[in-house]
Amino acid sequence: MLRTSIPCCFLLVWITTSLAGPIASSQEPPASIEALKNEIKKASQLLKERKLSDCITSIDLCTASIEKLSQNADPKDAAELKKIHTQIAKAHELLSLDGAELVELPPWDKIAPTKGTKQKPSEPPAPKPSAASGTLSFSKDIAPWMVEQCSRCHIARSQGGFSMATFNDLMKGSNGGVVLFAGDAVGSRLVETIETGDMPRGGGKVSPENLLKLKQWVTEGAKFDGTAMTAPLASLVSATSPTPTPQPSKADAPIVRQPTGKETVSFARDVAPILTANCNGCHYAATRPMGGFVMNTYKQVMKGGESGAAIEPGKGDDSLIVKKIRGMSGQRMPAGGRPALSEANIKLITTWINEGATFDGSNQESRLDQVIEQAWASNASHEELHQRRIQRAQELWKIVSPKTDPEEASDNHFHVIGNIGSESSKKLLAQAKAADAQVRKLLGIKNKDPLIKGGITIFALKQRYDYSEFGTMLERRSLPTDWSSHWRSEILDRYVALVYDKAEPKINESSLIQQIASLWVASHEGVPKWFADGAGRQALAMAVGQNDLRVQSWVKRLPESMKQLDNLSKFLKGDINDEDAATIGFGIVRFMNDSSRKKQYDALLRSLAGGMPFEQSMLKNIGPLEPFLQQLLGKKK
Repeated sequence: MLRTSIPCCFLLVWITTSLAGPIASSQEPPASIEALKNEIKKASQLLKERKLSDCITSIDLCTASIEKLSQNADPKDAAELKKIHTQIAKAHELLSLDGAELVELPPWDKIAPTKGTKQKPSEPPAPKPSAASGTLSFSKDIAPWMVEQCSRCHIARSQGGFSMATFNDLMKGSNGGVVLFAGDAVGSRLVETIETGDMPRGGGKVSPENLLKLKQWVTEGAKFDGTAMTAPLASLVSATSPTPTPQPSKADAPIVRQPTGKETVSFARDVAPILTANCNGCHYAATRPMGGFVMNTYKQVMKGGESGAAIEPGKGDDSLIVKKIRGMSGQRMPAGGRPALSEANIKLITTWINEGATFDGSNQESRLDQVIEQAWASNASHEELHQRRIQRAQELWKIVSPKTDPEEASDNHFHVIGNIGSESSKKLLAQAKAADAQVRKLLGIKNKDPLIKGGITIFALKQRYDYSEFGTMLERRSLPTDWSSHWRSEILDRYVALVYDKAEPKINESSLIQQIASLWVASHEGVPKWFADGAGRQALAMAVGQNDLRVQSWVKRLPESMKQLDNLSKFLKGDINDEDAATIGFGIVRFMNDSSRKKQYDALLRSLAGGMPFEQSMLKNIGPLEPFLQQLLGKKK
């Protein structure tokens, strides 16, 4: 039996082999059964020597050979070929785990000779699942660990022709036949491959406890206790997972209290503006917050400081923050000679606390200024928000280049501002329109509305030096030396910054495709930056082709970027540099766009566009996010 092992990072193997393209071969498929057996032995030796590309070519020759030899085989040869077909099918399964893309091997019953032979059924009928009468539940005892450990190879995709996306798919088996026989754990190949440690690859071994559960469940009849055998296993797990009981509030983990709809005071519209205006410098946007009380976010406001929680939901007058602003507990706040809060403002804060201190923003960890801007923007029209972004861009330009008046060009979707000259600004605006049309086509966006409500600002810089200064002066960071464009997505700062290429208009347009696509993806709920960056780079790759120098540089950099990734948590928390995170994101999204997974990726984007949060969209269309990334990147949390 062919054996191999999963590389430390499946993504690296897949992206390098997929971009290398198919290997041409002048060899002819084996013309006899004996030659076919020799070719399989050769493939086995190539695999031992880790010559994967040659091994793949050899197995493809075997696939072509068995299809041809089976056409006119007599009963004796047919029986021999059927055994060989099983060997080739197993090889397909194993090689596909190394990221190989092979010529499809038809099931034996599709190529088996029918003349003069009596074929036994290649697989018994799947058991008719019923409400479980056994002691183990598929939904609660089997599906959860299958989703966690088999997601990358057999749920997100169908490696080796074996899909576990649904219960029906699991019981159907692979190209090599059925892998689970109800009532027969010993004869079930899935149990065997798990027990020998051959599977799963790269996701850790199945625990003895779970293996025992699998055997018992199969022995009891492999019964199904869900609602639909065609439902995705991931959704089945989600539906049967117990709802966690809310834990008591802790100082370091305050509970986010959602509005009931009966509140008369809004945190975002009424309370946050009071806090940012009156607590600035001491508690909000403070270098050294007084009393350890940070008020940059709702979560921090609820956490409190060295004196404990400042807010007791439902108890406005008893809350420390109200006592402080009334001067009833130590020094009155705000301190430092600032005027006392008006009675009207104190009443707003007190009423908000009495009504439960709820949060009506979109993200408890967003800065309060962003919460305020989001509340305004949600009620503003596209035109009102567009005008506000233009004003904001003009304010920011004064920070970037205070001695230079910018050239500008606008339409209803874009506002170009920079130092590239009036005519070039108009040309760049036209290139942005063309990029907009391309992004809509590449991402399957059907509606005619602006891609981004309020439009997109494009900061156009004449030289690389200007672009570097833009990063230093405005974003307070050094931009990577190989960047010439990037994006930013905040409520009023939804912009692209780029170095304008006067000699190569297509460079400008393709750069805008990349950044606009990233901005559109990032504008949806819960989308992490790495995914938005990856989606933008993939859009550029689709537009210009894989021979583009930018695409080649990202692929080349991927192994080096992976070295920066010690564990998955580091990646998910954004604790690696921007370029490496974007490069890994590109690899992940490119993997999702492989021909066998493109429909799932497109469905993911449609779910985001329909208002579904990112992690929920992943679960619905591809699988649970963290297990998917753990298996793809070869990193544990």
